[in-house]
Amino acid sequence: MSSINHHTREINVKMVYYGPGLGGKTTSLQHIHRSLPDENRGEMVSLATAVDRTLFFDFLPVKLKKISGFTIRMSLYTVPGQVHYNATRKLVLQGADGVVFVADSQEARLIANVESLHNLDENLRGHGMNPQTVPLVLQYNKRDLPNIMSVEDLDQELRRRGEPRFETCALDGRGIFASLKAITREVLQDLKTKGIYREKAQSRPAPEFGSAPEVAPSVERTLVHALHTRTDLQAFSIKDERPEVSPRGLTLSDLWESVTDRDQILAMEGDIERGDYGSAVRRADGLLRDYVGVAGKDGSPLAEALLMVGVPGPYYSRLRGILRQAEPTKRDALFCLFFLTDVELRMKMAALPA
Repeated sequence: MSSINHHTREINVKMVYYGPGLGGKTTSLQHIHRSLPDENRGEMVSLATAVDRTLFFDFLPVKLKKISGFTIRMSLYTVPGQVHYNATRKLVLQGADGVVFVADSQEARLIANVESLHNLDENLRGHGMNPQTVPLVLQYNKRDLPNIMSVEDLDQELRRRGEPRFETCALDGRGIFASLKAITREVLQDLKTKGIYREKAQSRPAPEFGSAPEVAPSVERTLVHALHTRTDLQAFSIKDERPEVSPRGLTLSDLWESVTDRDQILAMEGDIERGDYGSAVRRADGLLRDYVGVAGKDGSPLAEALLMVGVPGPYYSRLRGILRQAEPTKRDALFCLFFLTDVELRMKMAALPA
């Protein structure tokens, strides 16, 4: 629940980015954090595991100058997408003033989207909140990928009460600030409706007799305007603006069969481009364990499974050394990307008929 201090004229609001695993929640917050001026953002805290991009939460306090007499402090959170982290998702959702549901637009992820939306409803009810009235914005993410659902089909499956929804691409930021502006507007309007805060129409002397007084702009309108940054906030139309080729250009993800694995490799490449080498290495570790784990159903250890498909022992030794490093370098992250691609190709070769 929001915290309103009328003595200090401060409004604290909490917004949570919710959705299926690897749908773009963390990448959305990373884009917001990079785009905001230094004076308007706090330090982003990211806790990741080998399996999921986010174990607990990403916390991004956004501080803005006084607006209509109020100081606005926004705290943006994400939740882990993996099913077995539901207790953590519910904990992070507690006290939320609004939710941005980040859906994965790919056809293969429809069931995951629907299940995650139902899970959101359950966790809101668990906190005594009505899913039909909590401010909600839908973010249809990954609109730059092939095999995506149309907006109309996504609306039919996910849009239940006419919520604002936006086509987004978290990797390059298209639509991300548009959805943030929308949820900000929805939350502040909801707080006014509940009577949590009121705005006084402060007027100035009229410039001449008979003229209407100037009314101070509303908190939400001024705050939404303040969220304009160097990011392009124009609506993203997939029909008109989707590039003919991947915005990343040449990418090793094209060598991977699984859509989920390709997403992980794309995200890993994005980590390296942003200089987040630690995240890229952690992602490589998780992907390798999941990937080889599927291949080694007989319970064989990871190293043995790799050796069986011909991965050189020195490669694996170097990988293990990188995973133990506190601060991996760009070369380390690139080696992990090479290693994963090498394993993928060897797995494909091993599956070919003799």
